[in-house]
Amino acid sequence: MRTRPSACRPNHTGRSPVPNPPNGGCLHATGTARIQQDAPPGSARLPRRVRVMLAMLLLPALGCRSPAGVATMPTQSPVIRSVHLSAPSVPRFAMLELRVDLEAPADNPFDPAQIDLSAEFTGPGGRTVRVNGFLDRPWSRRLEGDREVLVPAGPTQWKVRFAPDRTGRWTARVRLRAPAGTAEHSPLAFTVTPSVSRGFIRRSRRNPAVFAYADETPFILVGENMCWGGWNGRRGTFDYDAWLDALARHGGNWIRIWMSSWNCALEWSPDKEAGYGEFRGVGRFNLAHAWKLDRILDEAERRGIAVMLCLGTYGEFTEGGFFGEGQWKANPYNQANGGPCARPADFWTNPRARELYRRRLRYLAARYAHRTCLHSWEFWNEALAPPEWVREMAQCLKGTGPFAGDPLDPYGHLVSTSYGNDAVWRIPEIDFTQTHHYGKGDIPDSAPVIREDALAHARHGKPHLMAEFGIDWRKGDENYDPDGRGVNLHNGLWSSLLSGNAGGGMIWWWDGYVHPKNLYSRFASLRRFADQVDWTAGPWQQLQASPPELEGPGGKPGDLRLPATAGWGRAAEEPWTITPLGPDGSRPLPSFLYAPAKPDLRTTPRLRVDFAQPGRFSIRVSRVSVAARLRILLDGQPAADVRLSAAPPARPGATPEYKSTALNKEHNVWQAEFDREIAIAVPAGPHEITLENMEGDWAEVSEYVLAPYRSARAANLNLYGLAHGRTAVLWAQNRDHCWKNVFEKRPIPPVAGARTTIRGLPPGRCVVEWWDTWKGEPVRREEAVVGPSGLVLRLPVIERDVAARVLPAPPARSPRDR
Repeated sequence: MRTRPSACRPNHTGRSPVPNPPNGGCLHATGTARIQQDAPPGSARLPRRVRVMLAMLLLPALGCRSPAGVATMPTQSPVIRSVHLSAPSVPRFAMLELRVDLEAPADNPFDPAQIDLSAEFTGPGGRTVRVNGFLDRPWSRRLEGDREVLVPAGPTQWKVRFAPDRTGRWTARVRLRAPAGTAEHSPLAFTVTPSVSRGFIRRSRRNPAVFAYADETPFILVGENMCWGGWNGRRGTFDYDAWLDALARHGGNWIRIWMSSWNCALEWSPDKEAGYGEFRGVGRFNLAHAWKLDRILDEAERRGIAVMLCLGTYGEFTEGGFFGEGQWKANPYNQANGGPCARPADFWTNPRARELYRRRLRYLAARYAHRTCLHSWEFWNEALAPPEWVREMAQCLKGTGPFAGDPLDPYGHLVSTSYGNDAVWRIPEIDFTQTHHYGKGDIPDSAPVIREDALAHARHGKPHLMAEFGIDWRKGDENYDPDGRGVNLHNGLWSSLLSGNAGGGMIWWWDGYVHPKNLYSRFASLRRFADQVDWTAGPWQQLQASPPELEGPGGKPGDLRLPATAGWGRAAEEPWTITPLGPDGSRPLPSFLYAPAKPDLRTTPRLRVDFAQPGRFSIRVSRVSVAARLRILLDGQPAADVRLSAAPPARPGATPEYKSTALNKEHNVWQAEFDREIAIAVPAGPHEITLENMEGDWAEVSEYVLAPYRSARAANLNLYGLAHGRTAVLWAQNRDHCWKNVFEKRPIPPVAGARTTIRGLPPGRCVVEWWDTWKGEPVRREEAVVGPSGLVLRLPVIERDVAARVLPAPPARSPRDR
């Protein structure tokens, strides 16, 4: 999402000093950490200027860096004094923690070239797992008014964390490498006992569209974004306590957290983000933030909630922005702040920047990868990283490609990023695809958009998420839902799962909308339904259902008005077939017509129509960027050709065609509001209509109209569903029951007497179980028969929406069993 706290930045961590080695020295951890400035033997007798020059000459040869003004010499070999196990036995998949008392010279304890702590765990059958260590420090929290303050609760400590996946006897051998030598501790034994934990979440082996545990128990995502503590972030982890508790009580099992400078980032420039913790620049990590993330993950894990951890956001590479989210000037990778990058684009290609990012991944994996509640690593929020960069970092985590055999994450957590494109989604190490979608208060319902997005991404053969959605990217959904009805949230959840995504859509506005309006019951209803479906029985396919139609006599055809709801992005190449009952497949029509200047986005949408009598086809243009030349072709021949310009008229006093125009300062282009209809006459019979933008930038279309065209028997319903074998699930929605109609208090006529025919199910008896989607409970079961032409399903009266499960009928009981 394009946002961060702006007017009032979160100030949730104290500014207490952190006595980690700020300037180098010998790091000694005994359950405590002591910093001492060691100089070369005899150097105290030399003048200081000579000592500094000597250090600067010798340090590079030893692989260490000297901080400004300090001569730090790693002259002693590393020592492991002791290793302590957190317990002599642990349950399977639970955390075993090693606390390591070590002494080693270091300028930067977060640089593995200076201190490389690891442990090799050997389990039953001789299997070994190597896990990296990390530097930690305990903190405590308190509220001062409504502001969270973090204060140190002890000294630094070296640790190794491990989650064993097999029961039996294990050993742990700790190793320490440094430029001055290597140390090794004798093996320690521990026992792993059985547990009820299912372990880590993976991609299902049976159904490529969903996630599952190793035993193929489905993990269907039902949750929301929960990216930082509060709009102003002041209450920090205390906010998470309340949110996680409410979500878990209502069946939520999934959230997304950002690591941003105002939340849980490890790296940032000192003094650039006052109150956000103790930042020390590139390559040096904020241990207060690291502890804070540990605590949030503890609370999520305790409540059975999985986490997609987003490691950064696009604002780190921009300036300005609608929310003031651009942070490049404060980015520690910026040369102005001591980093290696002269400009943002260098981050993706500069060898030093990539090495520093891999170092950050190492720390993250060492500290958090043991957690079974960690669903996935998400490299970026809305930063379109080059595929080469994404591949390198994903392979680094997973130990593939040039990193084969040495994974930073030995548990194989899932990996993704946003944004992505086909080149990114094709990377084998990227486990799932995702999309973010918002309107500007102009898209009446998110359901059709989410449906189209799910269909478009199914070709990748990976789970897909609508990982962010909302009514308006500029402001919260509470502005369009003051009564807290949660209609768009509800529709986004159900349309996502029943269109083939890996779970419900993830609403963005968690802190100003979901929690204050207490909308958690919307998650509960979907979770109860999802738990009744065997999602990993095998691959599920899109439901083959005819467009719903009303039973009874027909009437005169009316106008078929189709809103353009696909939003920004490349439209499908395949034509839309528009039947008198509506678009075949319910795919949203394109919202934008792009000129050749945008080749990555441009297509020429085609509509296949069949007019029973002569009529007309029209589009309504709502916005234009720069200019547009719009052509409508009928059966390949131009039928309309209209030029529109967003620029002010060149001749003073001339009347423009637009309603208003404004200069977009970010892109330095004129963008205008229009209300312009472009229409053509269409003879009776089948035709193909093509839309083209030949010049300029883009034009936005709000509506497509075919008149007269709509069958009087067309039911005003969206119908989405999936099928596997003899089982099917579906969601039928009254199209008028959308947030916009509810907000504007428009009448929403119920749809009665509709039916559809479901094809593709094996013939035989079945049971149809109807669900109240708002209460999350079945309300009726009825027997039916799948005949040669399919299952004729008569839908109940639909005021809002309903769901159904189609199940094989139980075997008939013999007379002896009665």
